[in-house]
Amino acid sequence: MLDDLGLVPALRWQAREMSKRTSIDVSVATESVSDNLPDEYKTCIYRAVQEALHNCSRHSRATTVRIRVHQDARRLLLSIQDDGQGFDVKQLKGMGLLGIEERVTRLGGEFRIHSEAGNGTIMTVTLPIATANRDKGKPESETDSHLISG
Repeated sequence: MLDDLGLVPALRWQAREMSKRTSIDVSVATESVSDNLPDEYKTCIYRAVQEALHNCSRHSRATTVRIRVHQDARRLLLSIQDDGQGFDVKQLKGMGLLGIEERVTRLGGEFRIHSEAGNGTIMTVTLPIATANRDKGKPESETDSHLISG
């Protein structure tokens, strides 16, 4: 699905499916998200949303989930906020959240969760763009100059 549709349509599909299966109102807002993100970035964001929605449906008792993806010149930012019951992050960090954290860290990014009992949860993922697109923005002649001159 991610390969066929692209990141933003795949996230919107996830949100629609979640809303159909549960009574949770899930929305996706995006701003300036490039279609040319590296595949590992797309997969990381998609899986993070998938895990967060899974956790919301199983544990949070949320009625609303807001997903926001924003990209600027330096970073890609994902935030997922729910209005559920919250949890103690220090005590209840399951394998799914640890998997997201590991994937984000491997890409040089930052993963955070803020949650309080009775006040829902906010999960954020920040991935650096400069590292991801190091050679993508250069003209072909600069990127491949070692092949031409050799």
